[in-house]
Amino acid sequence: MTVAAPPESAPATPRADAELVVAPVTITPTKPLTPTHVKGLLWTDVLVKASSRLGPVRLVWNNRMATVTTQSTAFWHHLDRTEPGTDWATLTATDIGERYVRYHAGRPRTDPRALHDYLARADSAGWIHPAGRRMLDLWRADLRLLGVADPGLALDRPLATGAPAVLARLADRGLLIDHRRHGGPVHLDGTRWGLPLRRLVGSDGHPNYLLPILRELIPMIRPDRTFLLVCDDDLAADYVLLDRVLGAFGARVARLSLSRVPLAGSTRSSRYGGWRGATLGDLSAESGTADRAAYRLGMRLYFTGTLQRRSAQSFRLPLLRRCVGRAARLLDRAPAGARDAPADRHLEETLARLRTGPGYVDPYRLTTSLLGRRPLPPTPHLRAIYT
Repeated sequence: MTVAAPPESAPATPRADAELVVAPVTITPTKPLTPTHVKGLLWTDVLVKASSRLGPVRLVWNNRMATVTTQSTAFWHHLDRTEPGTDWATLTATDIGERYVRYHAGRPRTDPRALHDYLARADSAGWIHPAGRRMLDLWRADLRLLGVADPGLALDRPLATGAPAVLARLADRGLLIDHRRHGGPVHLDGTRWGLPLRRLVGSDGHPNYLLPILRELIPMIRPDRTFLLVCDDDLAADYVLLDRVLGAFGARVARLSLSRVPLAGSTRSSRYGGWRGATLGDLSAESGTADRAAYRLGMRLYFTGTLQRRSAQSFRLPLLRRCVGRAARLLDRAPAGARDAPADRHLEETLARLRTGPGYVDPYRLTTSLLGRRPLPPTPHLRAIYT
């Protein structure tokens, strides 16, 4: 009898010296960063910074996990076909993102043969379309202002192993249904866990987005590591399967699934639009009297504290502004360079108490600890996590 996987995995308590490997869901550089993206990035940022005070943490980010995909390359092929002379370096994230929305609204049908070269160049040489490079540059500027450490947006490195090698390893463990010799697709087989088949490679030879992720993560598996997979709820089923597959190779895996942030009550994918005026670039351009530290802390109070992990409330700019104002008042309570040994000890004790079984500090519980009747004082160590 097979039993469906639970909503969240719960691995045994890791060794004290185990490395936490945080692998957030990939974001294709085809659109601006929306509130859903910002929520995921800030949860990950707070989690990594706080957890690293208790033990070793590694953040996994490789641009090729997002660019060696049909989602990215099909859009870039469309841009080359329709706008061969456009100077992408002069456009805004909204300009490029609106093209992405129009592309999907046109119900595109791309000849798979036209994408072979795009995927091959992205995989073998790290090629990214000029529109994608422009988007990555704009993301870097927005994240720098937000205080999120650059995970490697300007770096290029090959995926940890090739597609044939990973497919062979999956086949050795009975995790593939492979119809390539008949001209068909390759499916990831999770039926032993009560999970449906998931296409991994199409009959056209093009990879599903899960294949680059597996190519990066499977070679990283070691007994002294715990993997934390961070995704949004719409991808939860894929990430349950990813969890089980990594576990079949001996990995210790946990998952953190976050709800999307609705815009005017809608949680549609960013490819359908509706994000104008609410992108990270739009938010950073909002006028106000708060300084950079208050902006950074206020954004985290809103996206990790107010919205919570499972919040269904729509994005509300007035509430975000109030969080930034509250952040300014919190920061005024202690000078930026003030040292307070008892407060720092209290912070370390709080982080240890909020550490979950898989080994990461819960960002929501930590953030709300700033706002209670006896809030944590904004010492330099705490500021380093939030600003």
